[in-house]
Amino acid sequence: MQTQILDGYKLAEQFQKQLKVEVDALSEQGIKPTVAAILFREDTGSQLYTQLKKEMALSLGIEYRVFEFSVLDKIENVLAKIKELNQQIEITGIIIQKPWRKTWVDAHDSEINKEAFNSWWEELVVTIAIEKDIDGLHPSNLLAIQQGEWREKGRVLPATCQAVLRLLELAFQTDHLFSKLRTEQLKTIIIGKSDLLGQPLHAVMTSKNCMVEMIGSKELSKRIEDKVFLKDADVVVTATGKYHLINGSFLKTGTVVIDVGEPRGDADQASVMGIAAALSPVPGGVGPMTVISLMENTIELLK
Repeated sequence: MQTQILDGYKLAEQFQKQLKVEVDALSEQGIKPTVAAILFREDTGSQLYTQLKKEMALSLGIEYRVFEFSVLDKIENVLAKIKELNQQIEITGIIIQKPWRKTWVDAHDSEINKEAFNSWWEELVVTIAIEKDIDGLHPSNLLAIQQGEWREKGRVLPATCQAVLRLLELAFQTDHLFSKLRTEQLKTIIIGKSDLLGQPLHAVMTSKNCMVEMIGSKELSKRIEDKVFLKDADVVVTATGKYHLINGSFLKTGTVVIDVGEPRGDADQASVMGIAAALSPVPGGVGPMTVISLMENTIELLK
């Protein structure tokens, strides 16, 4: 089987042209989209992603202001800035660039654990004004997605989640992705339960009555032990950050693989080629589409 490489750069360019037209139209109405980004300087990945997002925003005519903090700063200082940005009329969107958990934990006392990081993160995102939440990070957003009411309530999907769906549309050559997944009874397995991707993607697919299962590392290990692997999946979306966790022997022929691993891919591309029907590469797949999806959300919340 010839594996289709899902080119995120090329697809993002198409959306970039469309968004530029929309931003120019807003400018003619005297509306200036302006994003405020909270960045934690110790996280090198966040530094890179913030720069990429800023470059894309500027190319579209969107102002992108970055406010730097340390992961060691008192949370009250960060919360005060978010609340200030909530009140500023010229700020139309807010994003908090989530640092890698290990970066945050390593900077703190060795006794700091995963739960402490999760509590810290939730306290930050719950402070973002919902009408400015361009990355769909507020916990109430997940509830709206689960209930299938996020569009009606003027919410947006997290940018990484939207990026995955766009690439799946490309893989299946359809503008009606959920209908196709339902009609053909195609099963999606999501590996990773993060608030940025796993949970919202599972929620939106469930709300659309698609066959979907979300698993973590323990469930995957059990599948490998039982020799089930991922053979029951027609679509695999993997976002663990574990290099080459997924190889071709795990998959049935014709599976669509969306690799959201960072900084290197979860999927062993060499072994997946010829087995998968389509594969998003790392880099060049989900990454550029996440950036453009964030810009898309920025404009969507202004409508």
